[in-house]
Amino acid sequence: MINYLQTLAAVARYGTFVAAGDRLGLTQSAVSIQMRRLEETLGIQLFDRSRRTAVLTEEGRRALGHAEKIVELFGQMVQGVDDANLTGALRAGAITTELIGNVVGVMAAFRARFPNVEVHLTPGASTELLAMVEKQQIDCALIVKPAYPLEGALHWRPLRQEPFVLIAPPRETRRDAAWLLANRPFIRYDRRSHGGSLVERFLKRKKYAPREAIETDSIEAIGLLVARGLGISILPRTAALQVMGARVQEIGLGVDTFYREIGLVERTDNPRAALNGELWLALQQAAAPAAGPRGRPKTKPKVERN
Repeated sequence: MINYLQTLAAVARYGTFVAAGDRLGLTQSAVSIQMRRLEETLGIQLFDRSRRTAVLTEEGRRALGHAEKIVELFGQMVQGVDDANLTGALRAGAITTELIGNVVGVMAAFRARFPNVEVHLTPGASTELLAMVEKQQIDCALIVKPAYPLEGALHWRPLRQEPFVLIAPPRETRRDAAWLLANRPFIRYDRRSHGGSLVERFLKRKKYAPREAIETDSIEAIGLLVARGLGISILPRTAALQVMGARVQEIGLGVDTFYREIGLVERTDNPRAALNGELWLALQQAAAPAAGPRGRPKTKPKVERN
């Protein structure tokens, strides 16, 4: 049955029974028979056979998620290697704020547990890193969750939601977000980026017309510019600015607060899937203490995904 689940993951990844069979050394007929038997065992229809490609049904997508977890656990059983003796390399990507603020923070513990695993860290934008995971250039990536559903062999491990806040220079005396947006120079988080598009959506929804001053895709640069008194901005609350020593004031957006979701994306057919999970667990444990009252708003969160 494990073979059937591995075949299901391959079909979802490569799009057709023929392509999956080529990768697994099976004929199209053998793949078809396996999928029929798996459907009979589960009592559901995995694929929409009215399509020319192997498109999963809703039940099929749910089954795929369970199948991927089972295959991953089976792989760990087969490996049977102690953490300290595990060798190889883990290629992980991360958006810069996560790399500076959280990934670096858990590396000491991760390396202590897996001393013989070489870790390669790649910074980048969410879209860029997601493409690298899809192309198997890296094993996993810590990114902002995209607005569209992840399909095929891609799997999402949620980590946390980050609220957007208005940041102001340390000497700013006004605390009213609406007044500041109308009267202070605005340093914009690039509207073409994932997070910047969420800010743009918020400004349009509230009909704010800030005094544009500077626009950049770098949260780190924006934090430093605001700290030096060049204006205000709206950014996700991230540990990166504190790590960098950027002294800014945070002003909450109240009931208008919106969020971005951070998580780990990976290919479930990646041989390092178990290590991906260990990295995710380390990040989750590190983030747990911060999820106190400050990170849990009383109002229902508006989760924006982009």
